[in-house]
Amino acid sequence: MGWLAGKTARLVGDSPAIAAALAVQGARLVDGEDCDVLIHVAAPPPVRPVHELSHAEWRAVLDDGLDLRFRLAQQFAARRRALGKGGAVLFVGAPEQALGSDHAAAAGALGNLTKTLGVEWARDGIRVNAVLTVEKAETLGNLATYLVSDYAAYVTGAVMGVGLDD
Repeated sequence: MGWLAGKTARLVGDSPAIAAALAVQGARLVDGEDCDVLIHVAAPPPVRPVHELSHAEWRAVLDDGLDLRFRLAQQFAARRRALGKGGAVLFVGAPEQALGSDHAAAAGALGNLTKTLGVEWARDGIRVNAVLTVEKAETLGNLATYLVSDYAAYVTGAVMGVGLDD
């Protein structure tokens, strides 16, 4: 029995470290929309100087790094509210300064969205947090499972950084 025994988790994006930690802690990964936990891991965009970006490229990074996450979280929260249940949302991505101006804009806005949703949805028992890292570290899997577990029931609206593995 782990921290997440009996819980279902939807992992959107690629993170073997998070997937492995979820399994070790007893969560069952699901593809469907009904789940207790939603984790979105953003793939890093290509790094390009701002003067070389087209508006379409800028918008694509904002859509992947912010808009898509907003829509996923909004749908998740609506389902959990309709069921009268709480849940946890975790956004995982690179820090603002890591990948260029387009990513910095999306990550900065995501940080503010995380804090706002964390406060707004707390009354519904839905927690929202973010982890920013440039590595897919083993530490990341452990932190992610902690943040979506009941052990972190009072942690919401937090934006945390994870250092690099050696």
